[in-house]
Amino acid sequence: MTEQELIDQRIEDLAASAAYFASHNKQERERWVATEFALNLGLTPVQGEIQSIETDPPDVAFRDARFEIKEILDTGRRRHDEYKQELARVRGISKAQDLLKEFTPKDSSVGEIYDLCLKEAASLDKYSNDFKKRTDLLLYVNLHDVMYVAEQPFPDTSALTAIGWRSISFLMGRRSCCLYARPDAPDFLKQAVGRICHRP
Repeated sequence: MTEQELIDQRIEDLAASAAYFASHNKQERERWVATEFALNLGLTPVQGEIQSIETDPPDVAFRDARFEIKEILDTGRRRHDEYKQELARVRGISKAQDLLKEFTPKDSSVGEIYDLCLKEAASLDKYSNDFKKRTDLLLYVNLHDVMYVAEQPFPDTSALTAIGWRSISFLMGRRSCCLYARPDAPDFLKQAVGRICHRP
C-alpha cells in the first residue's frame, strides 16, 4: 500500500466515524452500548432483543431492563468534534508518517470510575423520581488514553442508593459492572453487582 493509499484509507475511516457520531445515529450508538454491556456480562442478545424505545426516555429495552444511556467523557471533550477535526487535519497531510500522533497511556482505577459515575448519576436531576425508580442507568465511560484499570479495592457504592435509579451500571471497553441495583431490578443486573465482568 502506498503512502497516499494509507492516507486515503485513514480519511475514509475518519469520515465514516464522523458520520456515525452525528446526532441522527444516536439510537444506533445507544443500542451498541447496551449490546457491548450485555456481551461483557456473558449474555448473548438474540437479533432484535435490544431495541430502541420510541417513547425515549428511556433509550433502550433489553429483556426486562429499561436503559437510560449516558456517556462519560474527559472534561471538555467532544467526540464528534474530535473526528471532524482529525479528518480536516488528515486531509491536509501528504506523508504517511504524519498520520501518527503522540500516545501517552494512562492508568485508572475502579474507584476513580465510580467517582465519575456517581457525579454523573447525581447530576441527572431533570428526571423525575418515578422515572428513575423504573429505569436502569447505564453509563458508557469513554476516557481518552486510559489503558489499565485497577479493579481492587472495589469502592463503597452506598451513596448511589439515595439517587433513585433502579440500577446504575457502567460499560468501559470490555468491562461491564453493575454498581448498584434495587431488589426489583432485572436479575442479570443484580447478579453483576459489585464485580467487574469481562468479555468471555
